[in-house]
Amino acid sequence: MKKIISWMTMVVVAVFFVLFTISNRPEIAVELWPLPYTLNLPLYLLLLISAFFGFMAGVIITFFSSGKMRKNFRKAEKKAGNLEKELKKLKDDILKLEETKEPENI
Repeated sequence: MKKIISWMTMVVVAVFFVLFTISNRPEIAVELWPLPYTLNLPLYLLLLISAFFGFMAGVIITFFSSGKMRKNFRKAEKKAGNLEKELKKLKDDILKLEETKEPENI
């Protein structure tokens, strides 16, 4: 079911991009101000490139702002592993004590 929903979503997004591209085909002149260059790009390409760079900026900002959370997660994961080892050791100790315990005579 998840694959069907995923494929349907991808088809809708692809149709959106095709319609967007068709409706924004005129070329515009983009001047790169400090440089003496001028680029003639289709409007859709300029908008998609801008959206891509905005998305990448968001990814980078999110990555660096979540560093403390990842650090805390690694600490908690290490602590949980140590506690699991300690629990296993204590269970083994209990089993050894139960095995060595002499049966009581009533």
